[in-house]
Amino acid sequence: VKSFNSSKTLLTHLLNLGRFLYKNRLFIDIQGNGTFNNTLYLRKEHFIDFLENDLKTHNNKYYFSKQVKNWRALSKNKLIPVESRLDFDPFDSDMYSTLAKNMEDNKGTYLPISPETLSEFVPRCINMIEEYSEEIFKIYSVLYPILAGGKVREEEAFEWGNAIDALLNMKLKLFDLDNFRFNSYSDIKLSKEMNKRLINAVKNHPNWHKANPIYIGNMSSIQNSEVLEIALKLNLNFEAVDKLIMYDLRKIINEAKNLVTELRNSCVVILFLITGMRNSEMYLLEAGNCWHVKGSEDDFKIRITVTKTSEGSSGDPIVLPIPEIAFKAFKCLEFLTEKARVWGKSNKLMVSLSTCFGKEINPHSINAFIGKWCDELGIEHIHPHQFRKTIAMFAIYQNPNNIGILRRLFSHKSLAMTLAYIVKIPGMAEEIKLAVIEQNKSLLSELLDGINKKCIGGKAGNRIKGLINESKTFKANLHDDGWESIEQYVEILLQDGLNILHRTSFGAICTNTHSGLVHLGPETCNCNVVDCDWAVFVESSIEYLENDIKFHKDLLAKNLHSEEQKHFSTVYIKNCIERLSELKGKVAVKEQFPELMNMEVNHGK
Repeated sequence: VKSFNSSKTLLTHLLNLGRFLYKNRLFIDIQGNGTFNNTLYLRKEHFIDFLENDLKTHNNKYYFSKQVKNWRALSKNKLIPVESRLDFDPFDSDMYSTLAKNMEDNKGTYLPISPETLSEFVPRCINMIEEYSEEIFKIYSVLYPILAGGKVREEEAFEWGNAIDALLNMKLKLFDLDNFRFNSYSDIKLSKEMNKRLINAVKNHPNWHKANPIYIGNMSSIQNSEVLEIALKLNLNFEAVDKLIMYDLRKIINEAKNLVTELRNSCVVILFLITGMRNSEMYLLEAGNCWHVKGSEDDFKIRITVTKTSEGSSGDPIVLPIPEIAFKAFKCLEFLTEKARVWGKSNKLMVSLSTCFGKEINPHSINAFIGKWCDELGIEHIHPHQFRKTIAMFAIYQNPNNIGILRRLFSHKSLAMTLAYIVKIPGMAEEIKLAVIEQNKSLLSELLDGINKKCIGGKAGNRIKGLINESKTFKANLHDDGWESIEQYVEILLQDGLNILHRTSFGAICTNTHSGLVHLGPETCNCNVVDCDWAVFVESSIEYLENDIKFHKDLLAKNLHSEEQKHFSTVYIKNCIERLSELKGKVAVKEQFPELMNMEVNHGK
């Protein structure tokens, strides 16, 4: 199982696999004689029965099937002992798809974070990073042994006296030690060590011997409150006895821990919000995986390991550009976790900074500490996945073309996956459609104008011309400057599968969507446009076609070309002539290029 990185963070799903093995008494010495059933006993029916009768949620069913799939893969690759191998596929590809779909359909929908919460939350995080991180680094560098406690404190030989001196010398604004002094002597809380020192000071005070000779022998039995009272009557200089007496050390520890935790949380929130990374990707984030590109002023990069959509066992690394505030957030985490990572022998940034010093923080705990922080701040509870939805919402509202960027940012395998993700956001499905309509309007208007003028060409153009001529809807009169009807036309095209248009070379309009629903990203066509099944040529294409015909005609006339170039130019001219004839008519083209109308192509080349 260790060969699959995802298994480490999905222990609950491994437990379900363990329950399956236990239910079927595999690898269990029931008789007590050292024998047990192995995987040869298993049949497909055992898996189906467990899936249907023992697992209640779609989530558990899907992840159980995923672990079984991992088990099968390990078996195929002979990475586990023979008696543990699974020699058949319990679930076919359709079953895996069905289980995945059921999980997705029944998954709780995380909504984007509300603007009100963002307006309060994000500036706070940025302020912590930019205004207070330097002071917090100083505080933590002094107090981390006491925050970690236990062996860390012992090995670092932590002394409160030295720590207070160091903090006082730093002249901190955020952590003014005067705020941690007891307001009155009655508030002082003595540790055992301080109590001993104060007792010794009282016993050694000359006035104590004169006034209270009876108590000299039993001073150790006096309670703390009485010791303080006696010391006050004797006008003892408390700080001369021990400068720590006047400081609330527990309050110092709690405040330092709160500041370090808030800075850590602020950095995590900023990275979530800017990159849209998943919980599992935050967990895998390692020191050194963020850098300032040499020679640039504001070019920063971050490397993230993606496991959810990865086919590899250790995930796929992707590099994303990030703004400076995200770079600062990453560097803050690097600094804060430096000691803990050394102690825990880990390079991950998600490690504990206090209790369980250096221990890795699992993805579920990341969700937990973000939720706890939200409760402390009195804002709506935020799940890390909501940051992804928030990015998607703002990116699409700002510019629908950002969908291609979102696909890369979210590490989706296909654009359809990104779209399926986005349209779950309330109101976003309509936004996508409106964006498509808006982007199509001008191109479709040009296309319809070409049909009305009988100036349309290309293989796709001829198909669409036939579709529109046969449709009663498309024959309706354009009104309101044509835009209202064009919007209706676009909606029909969307429904019929012609999802989006975009401009390509020759001023042509490309109708190839490449993937489900819509394609809103910039398009680069690598095909031969003049012979493409998806290209529509309109009036604006005429000049491009004529210029290319002339260029290749002159090239052939100079006779300075290879046989391959001659063949290419001949075919190219022939295709251009066909497109031009569709737009201007054969008669007009024959008058313009009479010698090219019947040009023959040598198909042997």
